[in-house]
This record gives sequence, structure tokens and C-alpha cells, in this order.
Amino acid sequence: MVVRKSRLEVLAGPDKGLVHEIGAEPTRVGSGEDCDVVLADAAVSTHHLEIVPLPDGFLLRDEDSTNGTFVDGYRVRSIYLPATATIELGETRLSFSISSEELELPLSRRTKLGGLLGHSEVMRAVFAVLERVAKADATLLIEGESGTGKDVAARAVHERSARSGGLFLAVDCGAIPHGLMESELFGHRRGAFTGATNDRVGPFEAAEGGTVFLDEIGELPLELQPKLLRALETRTVRRVGDNDTRAFDARLIAATNRNLQQEVRAGRFREDLYFRISVIRVRMPPLRERREEIPRLVAHFLSELGRDPSEPLPESVGRALNSHNWPGNVRELRNVVERLALIPGMSADYYLDGSAGRALHGDGSAGEGDEAAAGGGIEVPLDKPFHEGKAQWIELFERSYLSRMLDRCEGNISELARVTGLSRQSCHRLLARHDLV
Repeated sequence: MVVRKSRLEVLAGPDKGLVHEIGAEPTRVGSGEDCDVVLADAAVSTHHLEIVPLPDGFLLRDEDSTNGTFVDGYRVRSIYLPATATIELGETRLSFSISSEELELPLSRRTKLGGLLGHSEVMRAVFAVLERVAKADATLLIEGESGTGKDVAARAVHERSARSGGLFLAVDCGAIPHGLMESELFGHRRGAFTGATNDRVGPFEAAEGGTVFLDEIGELPLELQPKLLRALETRTVRRVGDNDTRAFDARLIAATNRNLQQEVRAGRFREDLYFRISVIRVRMPPLRERREEIPRLVAHFLSELGRDPSEPLPESVGRALNSHNWPGNVRELRNVVERLALIPGMSADYYLDGSAGRALHGDGSAGEGDEAAAGGGIEVPLDKPFHEGKAQWIELFERSYLSRMLDRCEGNISELARVTGLSRQSCHRLLARHDLV
């Protein structure tokens, strides 16, 4: 796959003179600190627009900004940019130009790698990198939005590496209380703190000869980052409450849905640790960048659920799947397919929304049993005893509510806990119970 480099320059606005070179990675523009091009313009949305290098050209997408995006005077939602263009957002004016310099990205012949599926060029380019990375022993950083399959990619690398005979131990840095993080990473001695009734071996020691996967490493507390850096540099760990260091032989793969470069600039992530964990970087593309794969993924998930994947979807549902923005990516798609398999005959809005209160058939008529719901549009399981039916609806509510809120929070567990009023531990427990993580 061949893509060209391109260039953005701020011609007018508070950041006049700012220049950003676009390579093979998408560039997000906005006022948010996690953007690649951060603008001080108050009229610019947090995530205003994104420019994605693709084989067909550079795709600009407005990310539902408040004041809109204008290309050469026309307001746009999504457009392939010409060789030169003027982009206006808020009070800022940018010039865009495509360079003659090309970047060649090799493609894998595979359309499946471990648990990852993908026949698009962008996914086969990822597969090519992962195949090469698996043969090495370097530290790997996997970046990407929530639900893109970072954990699946990490396991695929482990399974194809020389360490495949060893353990693959995953640690979710976003799920561990800060007070227990050091013990979870490095282990502890008995009596090191209240509740430490036995010695505990940390994942780096336990995964001897294998791989340690640190998911959501951007959540790692700043005070623990020097200790992780020291462990990676010296290949030794010191358990909490112990005076001795212990050598380990395990490969590190880390993953994050944050922009760690922005985190470094904001002082929330150590620059030296960033360089140490990003020896090799791989970005998992969001589903909206590979929409052509949606039909195959739907068929795959239906097959996994024991349904006939050759049975055609209702036309309205197919259109909705292709036009949806998929903020939750492949994880969200699988949840939608599960709704399709479990409750067929509903409207496209229901499958994408997951709200039981909108459980209407595709033709807009109410489903059977709506009379018993007193006009609320909710199908009550009248074939079950009261307590069993109530438990079923609580289960449906929890799954639907958490799925939607997780998508709204873009997979950020801390934000999910804040907006739902639940603790992080409760969020992780419920998400795991409903297979949403």
C-alpha cells in the first residue's frame, strides 16, 4: 500500500504559523489536548476533524463539530481532499497540500491473524507489521480506540513469537486501584501492607519466558512510572516490602487508547518511559476506516453465535450498519450482532441503540406483548414467572445501559464511572459480566 505525505499549515487564527506533517497515521485536529494538532481557537471543538491517509487519498471527516468544517468555502461532513485545499474551522484557516513523497506500506497476504479479521488494505498493513514484530523481542506499543482489538493483537503477536510456549499475562492498568497498582505489577512480600497475608509473585516474574501485556498503560500513576522504567531497563523487579531484586525474562507489550505523546506534553506520562515502551508502535484502525469489512465481520459473529451467516439482513439494518460511525468499533459491532441474533425483527435504531424502550419492529409496529407494557413499547417476557422475568429485564437494562454509556465515553472507564456514578471497580465488574470488555 502506497500513501503520500501531506502538510497542514495554520494561515490564520491564534496558532498562525503552526505546521504539521501528516505521514501514514491519521491526524486529529481540535482544541483537545489529545489531538495531534491542538488549536487554541475557542470556536474549535475538542475533536473537530480528522484527516486519514488512505490508498484512495486523504479523507477528511468532521467529527460532529459545533461550528462545522469548511473546505474551499463549502461546509463538509466527509470529503477526499484535493491536492491543495483551504480548510476553515472556527476562526482558524489551514492550508492542506499533498507532497510528492511517498510512503510504501507492505501488505500481508493474510486476512486473519489470531483472533483478528481483516481483508482491507489498512488491516493487512497492520498484519504485516505484527507478523514482523512477532519474530523480534522488542517492546511493542499498540495504540487505538477502545474496541479496535488491541488485546487480540497483543495475543496474536505472543502466539507467533518464540515466547509462545510461555504464559501471556494481561494486566489492565485502568482496573486496578492506585493503592494496589505497585503490588499488582511487581508482587509483594507477606506483611508488606494490611491484607498481604502471603507472598505474591508479580506478572513479570510469573510470565518467565512469556509475555506481559499492560493494557491501558496511559492509566499508570505517574509515581509508579519510574519504577516500571527501572524494571524494563534492568530486567529486574523488587516486590513491595522486599529488599532484594529479582531478574525476569518476559517481553512487554503495552496498549493505550490515549495519545501518549500528548500525555507526555501535559506532564502526565514520563517521556523516558514513553520512548522505552514505544520501540515499535502499531495503530489499530477504527472500524469507520474499514467499513468494507462490516459484512464479513457480521457473518463471522453470527456464525460464532450459532446463526446462519448467509441469511440476508433487512435492508434498513444493512444500511444502518454501513452508515453508523461505530464509536465502540468492533466491540460495538459484536454487541449489535448479538442483539440481531437474540431479538430478530426489530428496527435498525433498536439494534444500534440497544434501548429496550425502543424495541419496535422494522415496520414501526409494536412487538407482541406491548399491551402488557401499558404502551411503554417494552416487550415483557410474559412466559416467565415474575422474579425470573424481572431478573431478565434487569440483565437487559444493565447490558444496554452500559453498552451505550461505554460508547458515549469512548471506552474510557474513568469517564464511565464519573457519568454513571459507579465506582471503577463496579464498572469493570459489570462490563466483564456482560462481556463488554
